[in-house]
Amino acid sequence: MQDVLFIIVLGLLVFYFFWWPQLKRSNNLKRVADDLNISFYRKGDDSLYEHLKYFYLFSLSSKSKIANILHQEDRETEVAFYDFTFVIGEEVSGATEYKQSVVYFCSPKLDLPQFVLQPEKKLHQFGDLQDINYSSHTRFSDDYLLQGNPEESVRNLFNDQLSNFFESKPGLCVEGGANQMLIYRLNERISPNKVSKFLEEGMQVLSKFTKHSNR
Repeated sequence: MQDVLFIIVLGLLVFYFFWWPQLKRSNNLKRVADDLNISFYRKGDDSLYEHLKYFYLFSLSSKSKIANILHQEDRETEVAFYDFTFVIGEEVSGATEYKQSVVYFCSPKLDLPQFVLQPEKKLHQFGDLQDINYSSHTRFSDDYLLQGNPEESVRNLFNDQLSNFFESKPGLCVEGGANQMLIYRLNERISPNKVSKFLEEGMQVLSKFTKHSNR
């Protein structure tokens, strides 16, 4: 009898501390999608994975999951907001789980070299990492690690206007290639009541990279 009671209590604790927060977040994001009149999917979409697997973020771990997708598509732009979780390391030696919200764009107005822009970390200063720096924008170069190929195309893409823009956006990660782009802050989930604001920020970033932008 005590064993049965223990299992019941354990199950309730797991539900309350693990499943309930996820269910609550999913339901709240569903309401956001309804308010915005866009599609919502609680579970990941294999077709979306096909688009995303080439990005740096998705190469960090084979243990990853997409959930809570808000998705909208028209002739000009496909946009998706989703929760992305991945694990680095093994359980025995100590695994670290990263949870972040990501905005994905696909647009014919984008024509980008492959690049990754992420906050500069102290560990990035060691080793032989590619880091595209600008003597005219030392703050940008100090704040961000910029990598990409072809390097000259990436360097030309991040002109004065774009460098100035990202100096005002600390902590932002942006990945781009061809007609696609990801925007996120590593290990930061956006609360449901701030999704609209984050999408607006994403659209602002997108506008800086489109073909017809003056950047």
